[in-house]
Amino acid sequence: MRVLLIQPPYDLGHDDERQAVPPLGLAYIAAVLERQGYEVRVIDCVAEDFERLDPQPEGRRRHGLADTALTARVTDFNPDLVGVSCLFSAQAAAAHHVCAIVKEATPRARIVMGGAHPSAAPARVCEDPNVDAVCLGEGEYTMLRLADHLARGTFPPPEPAGLAYRHDARTHIHPAETRIEELDSLPLPARHLLPMDAYLAARAPHGGHVRRHPCTNLITSRGCPARCSFCSIHTVWGRKFRCHSAERVLAELEHLVQTYGVREVQFEDDNLTLDKPRIRKICEGMIDRGLDLLWTTPNGAAIWALDEPLIALMRRAGCHHITLAVESGSPRVLKEIIRKPLNLDKVAPIVRACRQVGMGVSVFFVVGFPGETREEIARTFDFAMELDVDQACFFTATPLPGTDLYRQCVAMGALTEPVDFSRLRVGQPLFDTADWTADELAEMTRQAQERFYRQAAWRHPVRFFNAGMARLLREPRGTLGLIARTFLPGGSGHRAAAVKEPV
Repeated sequence: MRVLLIQPPYDLGHDDERQAVPPLGLAYIAAVLERQGYEVRVIDCVAEDFERLDPQPEGRRRHGLADTALTARVTDFNPDLVGVSCLFSAQAAAAHHVCAIVKEATPRARIVMGGAHPSAAPARVCEDPNVDAVCLGEGEYTMLRLADHLARGTFPPPEPAGLAYRHDARTHIHPAETRIEELDSLPLPARHLLPMDAYLAARAPHGGHVRRHPCTNLITSRGCPARCSFCSIHTVWGRKFRCHSAERVLAELEHLVQTYGVREVQFEDDNLTLDKPRIRKICEGMIDRGLDLLWTTPNGAAIWALDEPLIALMRRAGCHHITLAVESGSPRVLKEIIRKPLNLDKVAPIVRACRQVGMGVSVFFVVGFPGETREEIARTFDFAMELDVDQACFFTATPLPGTDLYRQCVAMGALTEPVDFSRLRVGQPLFDTADWTADELAEMTRQAQERFYRQAAWRHPVRFFNAGMARLLREPRGTLGLIARTFLPGGSGHRAAAVKEPV
């Protein structure tokens, strides 16, 4: 049995930055399959042709390996089972395109799509005749069971938990019955199957706040107990928080240093600091072992899980930049619409604590929910301006499948099914409300983003210049456009840059 795992090319908006980060979900699946004796190969279409940008409709660009090159790679390996990742709904078209390429190249192979999008919209994904099954939620042991059954010539599998598939002209959806409780039982991600040299050479990590290279990413926990209305990650990881032990995390960090010469890491956890004793042990272990690693949290850290002593310890352990997910400057929106358990009074003190120890700070905000007023949106923008942070990212509420926001938008007629998933991008408002239109929301957000950049340049000119030069080197075209819109006369009349989606 040969198993091929594919990270598809990535569809970028007209101003989106290119990124090249190891697909750790595929690497975990590959490691479990390899441990059981399967021959596994991974193709990361983005990293393996990082310079290629193929024009697409509406100003988008498809970033990564050309169709002919992918076909040749698939044909050469001749897999029996193929897993295709689709992390975001906006990337569904690229993922389905890869499935079509694979099906044409190897018609006998079974093709499975996995990730947040297919986990949230399995029936829609199963409509594609090139997709034989959808992996729902965590993929490691679901893919292993499927491979075991295919090796015996059995499909559909008699143990279908965690799979959706078409059979007898019907779509069968079998949610996962359990999730992996002991994450330490998983082997280290199979980075040896990834083009690690390509990621390290591209120097295009998530978020961009990197001081030292080589830099790479890791994930040490899964699951989020919060029930934010716009978040779909629970469709993959579930609500229960589970984590690798501190010892396992330290072992993985040592592996990255010793094997790949890594000097900086990005913790991609949604809740890195939720278990305070664990994060303290991780930080103390990094210090005691002399790992000499810098690190950041580009996916955001829970503010309620931070305090001044922990922030000081994180800084001593190498954390130089932290991202805080605030979401709104309106208490009512946080409590009644987003349902995020956050007291806004804690935000400014946490930001000050980070600043006092020399830590950079970014903050995330989301505006434009049904029921949110123009005044509340303006309050969020003003709240962000009052914080002494390096970066404020203003996202617009995007109704992703599997979220309460999606169901609400369908019920109110703001979305009509079947939804064009390519439109579900955080910088593209989709619906009007009684208080504002989508175009007005886009304009308000654009003006706020530019206002923040101008304020940041005035407050901390040296810091702003250094960050801007780093971004310019990574993505010259988009950065020059942003500078023109923000600082040149008449620039604000241009369309705003799309805000980059989280990994």
